[in-house]
Amino acid sequence: MADRILVAYATRYGSTAEVAEAIGDELRKAGVAVDVQPVNEVQDLSPYRAAIIGSPIYVGKWLPEPQVFIERHQQHLRTIPIAYFAVGLTAADGGPEILKKAEASMDQVRMLVTPVDIGIFPGRLESGRLSLTDRTIIKLIRAKTGDFRDWEAVRAWAQAVYSKIAPL
Repeated sequence: MADRILVAYATRYGSTAEVAEAIGDELRKAGVAVDVQPVNEVQDLSPYRAAIIGSPIYVGKWLPEPQVFIERHQQHLRTIPIAYFAVGLTAADGGPEILKKAEASMDQVRMLVTPVDIGIFPGRLESGRLSLTDRTIIKLIRAKTGDFRDWEAVRAWAQAVYSKIAPL
């Protein structure tokens, strides 16, 4: 019987990977066996009784990799509890309209497999680590740089999700 939880993610510059690791650490504190992996490295879902899948938000959407992962494993994912999380700078502003747009970044994957919960977290932006294209976009939209991640909120969400995916 599957007895592990998968935390799978896509990331461009590492911020979402670090959020995924924090979620995995919190689940481990609850006594659960957890694997935290990039979605591109996950081949077999049979060892998992639940999955948490995350992506950064770029231009209002998830990266393609987690969506392709969910499409490819849709049949299995529909048989286990799953949750989604998104990491994006717009979430740092936190207003209801902003959070609604951040939630909309998950619309396509939510149509594929309905999650038991979703989490939306502010991200980190360090312009020195960005590609030339991304630096140009950041300048044009005048995005603020810095680390806006709220680790307490990430841990609290992981605890809340655990209660929804824990065995009965």
